[in-house]
Amino acid sequence: MSVSVSIFTPTYNRAHILGRAYQSLLTQTCKDFEWVIADDGSTDGTADLVESWQKDAPFPIRYFQFPHRGKPYAMRDGFQKCQGTYLYELDSDDEMVPTAVERGLALWASLDHPEEYHDVNAWGWIPERNQPTGAPFPDNINQLSIPKQRALNRKLSKGYCGEQRSFRKTSHCKEYPFPIPEGLTFIPENIFWDQIYCDYKRYYTNEFFMLYHWQEQSDSLLKTVKDARPAYHYYLYHLNRIYPRDPYATRANRLRAQIRLCYAARRCRYSPGQVFRDLRSPLDKVLCGLFSLPVFLAQKIYP
Repeated sequence: MSVSVSIFTPTYNRAHILGRAYQSLLTQTCKDFEWVIADDGSTDGTADLVESWQKDAPFPIRYFQFPHRGKPYAMRDGFQKCQGTYLYELDSDDEMVPTAVERGLALWASLDHPEEYHDVNAWGWIPERNQPTGAPFPDNINQLSIPKQRALNRKLSKGYCGEQRSFRKTSHCKEYPFPIPEGLTFIPENIFWDQIYCDYKRYYTNEFFMLYHWQEQSDSLLKTVKDARPAYHYYLYHLNRIYPRDPYATRANRLRAQIRLCYAARRCRYSPGQVFRDLRSPLDKVLCGLFSLPVFLAQKIYP
């Protein structure tokens, strides 16, 4: 049975809240989708719960159990199971608005050159705060240059949690590698999406696809994650792999990444020599060497 959309949910021990996502799928005005659940080794009865839904759901539910290794692994392996033309990532504690699938497909159908795009992207809505996850996009955002779109996207997320969700092309999610450094169970998802955005455009809409249920968490890798290795590898991968082939990467992008790489390296207690060896670009090596001492002093003053 072919479907247009794979709604993809990675989960781990969320049986107590997964039903909320399921109920939101039951209310979809368009049922041209499958629900693909990638279970990262849950031990709380998630499998039995999903099996009970599979018997009566008006859409296919495909459930895959993987060893408990972390969300990036569940995403990487789960993407390969998706059969829809488009992929929408629904977190286990969030919901989709009733018209999400219908409107996502309609927006893709409205694009003049869909082969140029990777996703149709939107902010979410936080019901507990009665506000969006970002400020509205201007009407002309899709006519702006890609560098201006990126800068505007960052600007509009300031003061908000910044959560976005997209209807993505499933083929891209399967074709591109999901880099997961050895020994880590977490790496920011943007390390995957940003490599796709080197080659494809985004379409921005002010329609809401998602109800985002606010949780106490921070967007800052460097300030709140005790293990700074994910941050280190995130910025290292951008400097070594993404920025060299991203036609829209700016000097400011590289500069921020170089400084943050040095800061993460200090938190990991990596020596300047290791950073020097890990970096590929001679210029990055020189600049990170220059930044090491100021970053060290700044960290002593503002730990």
